[in-house]
Amino acid sequence: MLKKAFLISATTALVFSACGSDNSASPSGSQVLSCSANAISDDTFILEIVTENVTMTTTTTISGNLANIEYDISYDPEVSAAYVQQKCEENKQEAQEKNAQIICSDHSINIKEVEPTDISFEDALKSAENSCRQMIH
Repeated sequence: MLKKAFLISATTALVFSACGSDNSASPSGSQVLSCSANAISDDTFILEIVTENVTMTTTTTISGNLANIEYDISYDPEVSAAYVQQKCEENKQEAQEKNAQIICSDHSINIKEVEPTDISFEDALKSAENSCRQMIH
């Protein structure tokens, strides 16, 4: 079940698992360069996290007791397609456990999932804003 800290754990885990330091063909920095959380409607907000080689945009819509979450992870062109495919396969394994949909290309991964939630839209947005503050400090 989605709780108040869901954005901190889910988003941070995805961003930092998307960033590696094992070789020059993979993203080299996991330092967050920018982070923003903005409401785009009464029930939807976008969280954007930019690191050295990866941009992740998370769109979350809270509808009643469900959260529709879409993660768009875009890798810079210098990141090898093989590295992105490796991350795609890792995410596909987790997606099966969560009944999520995942689509991958040479330099991007898109994940869509629906989770039960007990958090209001306002609290979810505040959680995202707090996540940004924690990541950039």
